[in-house]
Amino acid sequence: MDERDDDLPDASREPGGAGTAGSATTLIDRPDDGPAEQMPEPRWRYWPAVAMVATGAALYGFWKLSQVLPPIGYGYFARPPIYGIMIPIWDDLALTVIPAAVLLAGVGWMVTSWRRLPTWLALALVVVAGVVAATTVNLVRGQVGELTRGIATGPKSPYYTSDLHFVYELGLREFVERHPELSDKFHSYNSRTHPAGVFVFLYLLFRIFGASQSMRVAVVIAVVAFTSAISAWLIGRTLAGERAGRIGAVLFAAAPAPLMMAYSNLDTVFAVPMTLSAALFVLAAQRRSAAVAAAAGAVLAAGTLMTFATSFIALAAAVALVIQIGWRAAARLLVAAAVGGLAVLALAWLVLGFDVLASYQVSPKVGTPYNWYWLVGSPAAWLMYAGLPLAALGVYGVFRKVPGAGRPVLVTTLVLLMLAWAALPSELTKLRPGEVERTWMFLYPLVAACAGVVVDRWTAGFDRRWLRGGVVAGLVLLSVGQAVFLQGLYNNFF
Repeated sequence: MDERDDDLPDASREPGGAGTAGSATTLIDRPDDGPAEQMPEPRWRYWPAVAMVATGAALYGFWKLSQVLPPIGYGYFARPPIYGIMIPIWDDLALTVIPAAVLLAGVGWMVTSWRRLPTWLALALVVVAGVVAATTVNLVRGQVGELTRGIATGPKSPYYTSDLHFVYELGLREFVERHPELSDKFHSYNSRTHPAGVFVFLYLLFRIFGASQSMRVAVVIAVVAFTSAISAWLIGRTLAGERAGRIGAVLFAAAPAPLMMAYSNLDTVFAVPMTLSAALFVLAAQRRSAAVAAAAGAVLAAGTLMTFATSFIALAAAVALVIQIGWRAAARLLVAAAVGGLAVLALAWLVLGFDVLASYQVSPKVGTPYNWYWLVGSPAAWLMYAGLPLAALGVYGVFRKVPGAGRPVLVTTLVLLMLAWAALPSELTKLRPGEVERTWMFLYPLVAACAGVVVDRWTAGFDRRWLRGGVVAGLVLLSVGQAVFLQGLYNNFF
């Protein structure tokens, strides 16, 4: 048997992953691509590596420039673009990252090279390995408290949990019903800018695991955060087949942002329903399925109970569907999505008294003065936390069609929407400049899916399985290394 027979079918490029397995050096054509084409031209062997080097140099140059610019009035953080205080510390505990990174790289090699491994098991391994790596990355500075500080329940905690006592005092339903009127009493700014669903989520976790079991709660949050790998897989699989989807899932799990923030930042949790909804919209467009669109709308509505940022997914999905399948077909899918979403919101109102619109109306505006720096600073900060594989190859896949794969219309639309939104004054957007690496957490799995498509195409021309898997493993180690560097360089905040 040829060594390549054990590979995932690189030639399976039909939408939804349903293709015909063939030679590892041939792409099965798509309906809009015409005849089958040969695998990568010589430039595909070299340009991805060159692109990552160039992207890294550009980001480093902008970061270095930011350190010499005059302070721009950024509160505690005098030197943007990174949302944290630069206090370099690499403790001995940083050495624990080495075996964790090797584990994640090994999982990446295995799940993208061995097609006999069931998809559900492959994704489970990615999630578990990602959580293990995130645990060690958060210990780089030698502070075990890094794992639980995002869920500290003390009255001076700057995060949601400082206001969780209201739920215990009023009861779950009464708290949800009165959430808008309680907004002015909240200690945490984050509590005032999000609907009550985040408190329901935290309250249930503490009730299940116990108020004193903060570490268990933190681990569960980290596991939930890494399930966004499923969305990366689904989008990649829909665009270019199973192997592309698995590579996307692995690259997401290795990206610095989820590794650094899965334990401390609840934007990682908000990203789960947002990215899953986006993935379902991508699948609905490919299949022209009203049922899938309804599921996408339902998932998006569930996310709306925790964050108003779901509006970006809804708008991008509407635009992308019209562009991709025409307004008649798009209207049918959007109506189905609206029905699914309204059903979830109605159920939440009946059961717990959720009033999402009332919560949004009382959410505070941001008074941070507008500064032109953030036109570049916001995207640059996001790309730094994305890691070089996503920042270079993922961005390429977002804006350029990869031969043999579908176009990521929704992802492209969403990225452009976020760039335009970040360029507007914060008084309008309610977006605090400089923390997009957190608030845009939902973009990482989507861009990782596009990176998976690019890497799948890039490595498909390699003759040896170990080399194709080795590229994926190498990208994992590169991303984890960046996470270690950023985690040690900055004392990061929520």
